[in-house]
Amino acid sequence: MTYRVLVVAGENEALRALPSQIEGFEFTLTDTANDALWEIRTNPPQAIVADINLPDMTGLEMAEILPNFGVTTGVVLWSKDPDRQVQQQAEALGIHFVQGSVSPDEMQAIIRTVIDASISEAEAAAEAEAAAEAEAAAAAEAEATPAPEPVPAAPVAVPEVAVAEPHPTTSDETHERDTTKRERERASSSRTSPAERAPEKPASSRGRLSIAERAAEKQAAFAPTAQPAGTARKRWGNLVLTADNLAPIRTIMSQLSQELGPQCIMLTDRAGMVLVEVGTTDNLPTMILLPLLSTSFSTAGEVARQLGEEDATTLYIHEGVNYDLYCFDIAQRFLLVLVFNKAVASSKIGAVWVNTKRAIRELHDALT
Repeated sequence: MTYRVLVVAGENEALRALPSQIEGFEFTLTDTANDALWEIRTNPPQAIVADINLPDMTGLEMAEILPNFGVTTGVVLWSKDPDRQVQQQAEALGIHFVQGSVSPDEMQAIIRTVIDASISEAEAAAEAEAAAEAEAAAAAEAEATPAPEPVPAAPVAVPEVAVAEPHPTTSDETHERDTTKRERERASSSRTSPAERAPEKPASSRGRLSIAERAAEKQAAFAPTAQPAGTARKRWGNLVLTADNLAPIRTIMSQLSQELGPQCIMLTDRAGMVLVEVGTTDNLPTMILLPLLSTSFSTAGEVARQLGEEDATTLYIHEGVNYDLYCFDIAQRFLLVLVFNKAVASSKIGAVWVNTKRAIRELHDALT
């Protein structure tokens, strides 16, 4: 099998010459990180060799984006000059870092090592997924297996007990007992509120709410909590918008909009309700789109919780003919949605990632 290697050369002439110096791999050459990221999304290679200094972002920033694509591609970063700080950052991310001059034979061995590691990682992930599916299937089969019917117990002889004849009740005793019963019923009825005495809806009609009723319930559940004027209240969960935190949030989003040029940017809660909006949502089906995004991110949030990742960032990307859409999960509580109208401005995934990550860090401070 011939493994694919993506070379992101930038202005590094040594990397440009790499495909002609090394045999045994299928090379693809790109100049920028953005071109490389689109290539990785459509056709992931087994390894990437990138210069640390690229025209649109650093090789390290590009490598930070890759986990969001769900690929096991190995990465080699090459720096002509020694850089201890970048080396430590690369090693912390599990990236193979090379600095100084490297011969073609040494680079070939490094690429082979990185590919073997990525293949082992992919196989381990596949085995773990298969084991999880087998465990789920076994659990489903166990639930579907009917429990054995209980063996009827042997009849037990019951001794006969003599029952005393009931004492005849006189008419006076019957009248007194009926009067006492009516008094207890009147007392109990007086203690019951009108709402409690209201007749219960038939079982067939319970749970059948109209669309308007369901929308009212949802709006009430996520409505901001009222608070006295002049008080500042910031907390996670249902965001309480005040003059103190609304202004900086909108400023951060407006700056991001100026940097990237999207049609609109929306900050929503986990139910898909818009909290802050910058730009215009004309002709966008936000009432349907945002709840769908929220549903898809509920799984991502559960994955992060199972892994113990409190500050994980999940990215959803839609690349279309008319629109590009990016949706970032913020601390598993909010969604930041960027919509690009391609007739007006096209998006660059690298620039979106770098600038939005910076904005998310600033939003953390404004939201907490």
